[in-house]
Amino acid sequence: MGFNSTEELDLERIRREFNITEARIKELPIAKSELDKIYRNFQTDKPQLETIKSEILTKLNEKLSGKVHSIRCRIKDKDHLIEKIIRNIYDKPSKYQELSADNYYKIITDLIGVRIIILDKRDWREVHNSLLQIFRNIPERYAEEAKDIITQYDRYDQEANAEGKEFEHSYHAERPNVYITSRDDRELYQDDYLHIDDSKTHYRSIHYIVRYKFAYFEIQVRTLFEEGWLEFDHRIKYPYDQHNRKKIEYAGVLNSLAVAADRLIAFYDETDFKRDIDGTVNEEEKSMEKLTGAYQTAHGNYDEKMISLF
Repeated sequence: MGFNSTEELDLERIRREFNITEARIKELPIAKSELDKIYRNFQTDKPQLETIKSEILTKLNEKLSGKVHSIRCRIKDKDHLIEKIIRNIYDKPSKYQELSADNYYKIITDLIGVRIIILDKRDWREVHNSLLQIFRNIPERYAEEAKDIITQYDRYDQEANAEGKEFEHSYHAERPNVYITSRDDRELYQDDYLHIDDSKTHYRSIHYIVRYKFAYFEIQVRTLFEEGWLEFDHRIKYPYDQHNRKKIEYAGVLNSLAVAADRLIAFYDETDFKRDIDGTVNEEEKSMEKLTGAYQTAHGNYDEKMISLF
């Protein structure tokens, strides 16, 4: 990881773009010169990250072919990197207090991000088991405390970078974590190597942190409907406009629709959606009508809700 002459950090532009208060910038517990070094080093390191990204994507496409809807991979944008550091240096001080240009890649675990999209949320287990095989699952290496992410990195650094054995020596650096929002989800996502987190109101996804070569990277597994909802939620309010009442209500309606769509997909496999020969509604269709009615009762008429937003 070296320091080369690259694009300089424009902190004021980033502050305006991401709606960061002037007070936060003024009181930053990290020197602006250090942020500039991180900004430049990241640009210098990007070619190596591009190589890692391509290798990860090739391996996942090979191993998960036919098991998932799609796989996407991206490298974090350099401006988003600085915004994340500023945000988390306040929100997660125990993890970010030692951050520097020399170790940022040991602390920030999503310089590379992978999205694995599935159609039915029940498909998660096959993908989960595959990921635990593609990248070694050694619970003793899970980072339990913030400082462990650096300690473990250094401990296994030589092994992880052994030429020709990078995938063989890759490993899950944290216990996989699933974010859920309902009791049904808690019953679905039962696994010895999966931590269940119900702290987020509208967020459903499984997260994995993996060490490969010199970088940690993050894998997120979610359904197609959850991906669509989260992409839009991110665009309209997250994480820079969390208190706009209209946007919160708007996003809540879309979230309810995504939940309903995932439930209907799961229900579809259990019914044939056919009427009896005599024209009466069969038991499967009655169950379908009950499900639809229950959703409308729980969430109201979402068409009217949508109209009321405007």
